[in-house]
Amino acid sequence: MAEDLMRARQRPRTGGQAGFSMIEMLMTAFILAVGLLGLCMLQTLSLRASRGSRSLNTAVQVASGVMDRVEMEGRLSWLNITDNPAVAPTIANLPNLLYIPLALGASLNQSFNLRGELPTASPDPTVSTPFFTVVTKHVDNVGTGAGVGQISDFSVTVSFTDTLNAAAGPVTRQVVLTRRIIHG
Repeated sequence: MAEDLMRARQRPRTGGQAGFSMIEMLMTAFILAVGLLGLCMLQTLSLRASRGSRSLNTAVQVASGVMDRVEMEGRLSWLNITDNPAVAPTIANLPNLLYIPLALGASLNQSFNLRGELPTASPDPTVSTPFFTVVTKHVDNVGTGAGVGQISDFSVTVSFTDTLNAAAGPVTRQVVLTRRIIHG
């Protein structure tokens, strides 16, 4: 009897079909589709995160560049006062300063494009469209520097919108830098 059972297992089927059934094929296609949709969503999230980090990196560079310019203007105005004691030096001697002449509490608003530059007329929207809003503010007068000049706190705030929240509304992000500057 055991030999009959072994022969029955080794005999090829003659009446049935060999291969996959339609239900097995549909289940395989469904599982594959769910997996591919998951990979597509992961790719979308990855691209969104990459864009957000690139925008944040550019915002930090813009804020740092503006703050460096404030510091450079402060040094220039300081040198104007200390290097020429015979003439009564004033900020008026340096007409191209943007940030140092700001009164206490005053601010200067500027816009920068996606590249971190001032927008210019161009058919390229990354060059011509303002993306970052920069507010430079004279926050506080701390005191005088070695009897001459002034020590002040300046703040640069860069705001931008690059993502959407769950309700498809814009999310505004900010970068803030503050430095103490000695100036004339």
